[in-house]
Amino acid sequence: MTRRSLCAAALLYAALAIQGCAPPPHTPPNADISPATTPDAATIAQVLESPATAQLAASFLRSQNPPTTETPPTLHRSGPHVMVYATNPKFATDPQSPLHNAGTPSYIAIPTTIGPRTDPDTIQLTPTPPYTPQAIATGTEESQAAQALPPNAHLLLDYPSHTWFAWTETQVTAISSSTHTDIKGREFDTTQFKQWLTSR
Repeated sequence: MTRRSLCAAALLYAALAIQGCAPPPHTPPNADISPATTPDAATIAQVLESPATAQLAASFLRSQNPPTTETPPTLHRSGPHVMVYATNPKFATDPQSPLHNAGTPSYIAIPTTIGPRTDPDTIQLTPTPPYTPQAIATGTEESQAAQALPPNAHLLLDYPSHTWFAWTETQVTAISSSTHTDIKGREFDTTQFKQWLTSR
């Protein structure tokens, strides 16, 4: 597992580099796993060209070791955006909750080459309008996990165990994990996934 250096930022605060993967502040209580949840490419492009994203990218570059500066920093997308869902704690504790409620929208991940860095990093946007840029993480972990998604599946992240899943209306399949290294490929139905979430 590669630990990621996150640069969490809000418009009113200076960017802060931290280790690991922490949930962004906005996680709606109920998931809507329909394709309409994800904004289109034109909306993403507008957000990437915004002053808020440029400010966040500049803070990210200054936080690196060694720090670099580029004003304004150049941004080049290196792949499609990915909607990341986070496991919903209420799903695991409610016996009647269907698998549809296993996750909540967490953030939109966009692989992007930033400034002088040669390898792409990931810009994270809030999952709902106006899709505010909120953090930048080194590497493209989300995009790599999304490559394993079958059709009609969504990318689901269990933050406590840092485990990635492919999530559909009827099944959850493990993609990779930093703490459960033998889980790759394991499939769960609704009951099995609730049991896993409460025992992990």
